[in-house]
Amino acid sequence: MTKSKTSSPMQNRLSGISQGRETVLAIDPGFDRVGVAIMERTAGKEKLLFSECIETNRKELHPKRIEQIGKVVKKIIGVWKPEFLAIEKMFFNQNINNALAIAEARGVIVYEASCANLHIFEYSPQEVKIATTGYGKAGKREVKDMVMRILSMKAAPKHDDEIDAIALGIAHLSSYKHKQRLST
Repeated sequence: MTKSKTSSPMQNRLSGISQGRETVLAIDPGFDRVGVAIMERTAGKEKLLFSECIETNRKELHPKRIEQIGKVVKKIIGVWKPEFLAIEKMFFNQNINNALAIAEARGVIVYEASCANLHIFEYSPQEVKIATTGYGKAGKREVKDMVMRILSMKAAPKHDDEIDAIALGIAHLSSYKHKQRLST
């Protein structure tokens, strides 16, 4: 009797990477709106597979809005089965209540990604701007223009949050940060 060789879900995912294909769930975290993009790199070319903006209802209670974000992210992971999560690093602004709400949303996103065994990578806004435009202080318009050019997009998404998520995906796919971590 021969033993069948089984591989873990993570090994199956990583085999796709060794074949030149990488799929990333890129998220620009927020509380009112969460930008989401699924991107793939095949044979050195970035491709946008899916993007949307999760919008929570301001009339809902805070915990319900967090729950909604978590459920949608879990569903997206289940449908697209990415290997990686690329998420924007937290930055603190003047409004502490807003920062706390975003941190909670970010927490549920990271939790869902961790439960699905995704490799999780964080990128600062400056890293994303450098990866997409070559300039760390680029404005939203420059980032949007370069994202559209890189992906040959004919029309821009409705919300900047979606563009930011797509830019995060581009930054991740062009970064050596995740490749170095996977090779060790």
